[in-house]
Amino acid sequence: MRRSLSSGALRTGFALVLAIGLIAGVLPSTTQAADTTKQLQRLRGDVGYATQKDGSDYKQVFGKFELPDPDYAVTHAKSAAQIAMPDSSLIELGENTSIQVGAFDNTTASPGSTITVNDGSRLRFEIKRPEGGAANYRFVTATSQVAVRGTVGLLAFVNGVTTVGCVVCAADSVVVQVGSQTFALVTGQFLTVSALGAVTTGALGAVTGAFAGAGVSVTPSVGGAVAGAGAGAAAGAVVPIAAGAAAAAAVGIAVTSNSSPTPQPTQTIPISSPTPNGTPTGSVNLTGSARRPVPAATARSPVAAPIPAPNPPGAPGTSAAPGRFVR
Repeated sequence: MRRSLSSGALRTGFALVLAIGLIAGVLPSTTQAADTTKQLQRLRGDVGYATQKDGSDYKQVFGKFELPDPDYAVTHAKSAAQIAMPDSSLIELGENTSIQVGAFDNTTASPGSTITVNDGSRLRFEIKRPEGGAANYRFVTATSQVAVRGTVGLLAFVNGVTTVGCVVCAADSVVVQVGSQTFALVTGQFLTVSALGAVTTGALGAVTGAFAGAGVSVTPSVGGAVAGAGAGAAAGAVVPIAAGAAAAAAVGIAVTSNSSPTPQPTQTIPISSPTPNGTPTGSVNLTGSARRPVPAATARSPVAAPIPAPNPPGAPGTSAAPGRFVR
């Protein structure tokens, strides 16, 4: 009887230790996976993933899918998708887009990931800035690298041309590197880099139509990714900064040696209508004799001519009365 009780207690204790060991071994890996998981979600159309850059092994996704580090997120025509990052940052993919999202680094105070953008892609990024710090996302195309520290922006790489636009950006949130030059963007500005490295800039409204046509939202989300970020002037200049340095305080338009000059806005000067002369003021000197006005002629009523009285009989110049003889 004692042996039976002892063996039962032994089995129970062994099972309890085994269970605790299993739980202790599973919890850390589960927490780590949750901190680095990237979730691809289909919004509409034909969305999927591939392990090859050319998408030759494309597999369609109908709901949500945990995207492995080396894989590509892919959308086809008239399709859209969204990738939710572990820090709640969002990457919205327009149609005909293919990007590779690298491993998420959460071991530093500046979490982030490197995202490689393939030709033909258009996307919107909403990168969350951690409290008291900055994110460290990097978007890479064949012509440039875009460092993002917490902002809402647009990015396209189509026909070898990279376009970066700031929807809601603080002064230090978006820095574009082209060769040895870097450029800082603020809200309302865009920058394009040609296949030859030529850089042009302008107001964001000039490029939003192409993004909207690809199904990419061009407006800030509710609340915005950058709380309290100051809005820059839409027609303001892009700030060139030295490689690896912070944004300079001076404002100017920087263009590479291969770029065309940015067209300047035409200034319209309104022409005011002439003001009619008012009553003259001050003294007026008159020379010559003063002339009085001639009064108008007074109209006179016509007067009837008097009728002469008849002469008495016998007066000179009269004729004799009828029936009498005059001597």
